[in-house]
Amino acid sequence: MKIGTVLSWIALLGFALVTLFPFYWMVMTAIMPTDAILSRSPSLLPDFSRIRFDAFVGIFARSAFPTWMMNSLIVGVLTTFFSVVVSTLAGYSLSRYSGVVQQSLGAMLLISKLIPASLILIPLFIIYNLLGIFDTYLGLVLANMTISVPLASWLMKGFFDRIPRELEQAAMIDGASQMQALRLIVLPLAKPGVAAATVYVMLNSWSEFIFARTLISSPERQVLTVGMQSFVGEQMVDWQLLMAAGTVSILPAIILFAFLEPFLVNGMTKGALAGT
Repeated sequence: MKIGTVLSWIALLGFALVTLFPFYWMVMTAIMPTDAILSRSPSLLPDFSRIRFDAFVGIFARSAFPTWMMNSLIVGVLTTFFSVVVSTLAGYSLSRYSGVVQQSLGAMLLISKLIPASLILIPLFIIYNLLGIFDTYLGLVLANMTISVPLASWLMKGFFDRIPRELEQAAMIDGASQMQALRLIVLPLAKPGVAAATVYVMLNSWSEFIFARTLISSPERQVLTVGMQSFVGEQMVDWQLLMAAGTVSILPAIILFAFLEPFLVNGMTKGALAGT
């Protein structure tokens, strides 16, 4: 094995260790006693004799963690579905048409992505109260879409740009409409783009806090990011429960990525082969 290859693997291993260490320490904090974690010289390796899983039981027994998880799943799934549909159509339009309308839409999407969420929070709060959708899943889904759709649309545009237009034209010559060509020809080749957009939108919705904290007031509709704030008090922080909740909260993201990873890899390869 060449020295350059060995150094590359060492560099990648070091990068992986640095990246994964926060997750490792989060799990350590959840299973080890607080005094062991907050000591002046904490051990990087767990003391197996002191490992306890009481915190994982506590987040279900002493808080509304299942309700928070379910609310986050509802909002995340709805946000992802509608955002991916809108982003796919917008990305396809930006890719296949170059008129004034599409160029203006593309510029508006880029500009809207530059606007911080805190800047549109008060207008959304006022509008939602007028429309009667404050403290509803619908309002939170629409707010999350304002953040997710712009980048997801440009992401989908990039994938559509790599798919030859001749494939659609051949399908339309055979009698298919443009929407049929999109559904039957283009979308199967754009699977990696759809998978990437799905992962991005879901993770963005899953971790969103500002909108959820402001636009939802009922405790029974609180999402995970807002609910976990209850573990942080004015005088102290329940580190074990907080880290246990954080550990469980990343499991849906891991499952989502594991499910979509074959589409990201295999779909990208097939799309590249089909486009050559």
